[in-house]
Amino acid sequence: MESSRYAWSPQLSPQTDAIRAAPICEELFFGGAAGGGKSDFLLGDFLQDVEQGRVWAGILFRKTYPELDEIIERSQAIYPHTGAEYLVGQKVWRWPNGALLRLRHIDNPNDFQAYMGHSYAWIAFDELPTWDSLKPYNMMKSRLRGPARYKRMRSTGNPGGKCHLEIKDYFDIATHPDGYHPIKDSVSGMTRMFIPSKVTDNRILLDNDPGYVDRLKGVGDPELVAAWLDGSWDAVVGSYFSMLRRVDVEVDPFEIPPDWAVFSCGDYGEHNPTWWGLIAVNPDDDVYVIDEYHRSDTGGAEHARGVKSLLDGCPYIPGQRPRLNLAPSDMWTKRRPGEANQALAPSDSFAQEGIHLTRANMDRVNGWRNLKDLLYAKRLKFFKGRTDRVCASLTSVQRDPNNPEDVLKGADDHAADGLRLGVNHVYKPRKIPQEIVDDNRFTGQHLLDLLKEREQAAVERY
Repeated sequence: MESSRYAWSPQLSPQTDAIRAAPICEELFFGGAAGGGKSDFLLGDFLQDVEQGRVWAGILFRKTYPELDEIIERSQAIYPHTGAEYLVGQKVWRWPNGALLRLRHIDNPNDFQAYMGHSYAWIAFDELPTWDSLKPYNMMKSRLRGPARYKRMRSTGNPGGKCHLEIKDYFDIATHPDGYHPIKDSVSGMTRMFIPSKVTDNRILLDNDPGYVDRLKGVGDPELVAAWLDGSWDAVVGSYFSMLRRVDVEVDPFEIPPDWAVFSCGDYGEHNPTWWGLIAVNPDDDVYVIDEYHRSDTGGAEHARGVKSLLDGCPYIPGQRPRLNLAPSDMWTKRRPGEANQALAPSDSFAQEGIHLTRANMDRVNGWRNLKDLLYAKRLKFFKGRTDRVCASLTSVQRDPNNPEDVLKGADDHAADGLRLGVNHVYKPRKIPQEIVDDNRFTGQHLLDLLKEREQAAVERY
């Protein structure tokens, strides 16, 4: 469409690179700093293929309908110049040649049912990290079909949010923080890529509002400044464990001495991920996370075998087995009637592999406090290269805005939850009771006795 040539044009910045990626990259995440021109990118990216007519049908999501207001307002400043008409009641932009763009919300995977049978050439998620997980995004991939050229998915967002870690992993931002690294998906065959944006890339914004950067610097929260100004994906806005820096807590692996107490703990899921960790506690009650298992989309028997391999094959505890395997209480829940192995609870599947579970103390608030105290006191360490998942989970979990002492439940909290269950059973303040010091009983074996006492108390509670 000739009239669309002057309706909008990308800035000479990463925004231009993202627009030009249409022929070569089916999935693109454009994100980073606040004010990086992300919403304009989505509107412009859709517009460049409107000339295809009826086959060019798109849908742009926000998590809730009220969150669409800003992008609707911005689209009304651009799209009328291309001949498009906005149908207010339907929240649809329609062009004279039949191209259309729907503005919609999708809050959770159940909302996907409303789009069964739909076909789209262009699917976008604005502020993708605000969703609870990537499940809605992944489910909508099945609606990307039809005869249009350059069918694609586009998304934007700032660091932070419930699925911060999922996005960081999916687009390989940790390994390639500067972006521009295409990844060919072995299953779908689609190519995906991350292109970073910074506020300094948006010259129009800065020319119109020269004080914007200074106001960002003045918010007072260093994590927020790093995320909003620099687009840092290592900064987590609202992070519960903001004091955690992996360089400070990671240690080179070593063989665990035989007088240390070793145990395992985990958080179980089937549709959600399962994380299981091996923990060692030295005679001074310092906690070392030495190895881990992490997997999703499988059932209890497969998880049980995976955890058994972890316990049997960890090279840092030769000849040792955990004295306790601490597990969440829902692992004793039987399967619903009609499912395979309906007589088995996950704990039964673990028992068949020789892993006998102990019900963990499920206290959330005190568990997070204990973890935080260990980190502040530099008494929690992680084996480098063996515990990446739990380290990433701890750095990504956010403070619950409705209960600042708790962690906001989300897609990235499973490993942190599993570690919390273990720490609930072993945490002790640094101060040692004088009577224990006097009779020289403060050893790993004494700690094990305490664990057994606490385990028995937990069993009685349940």
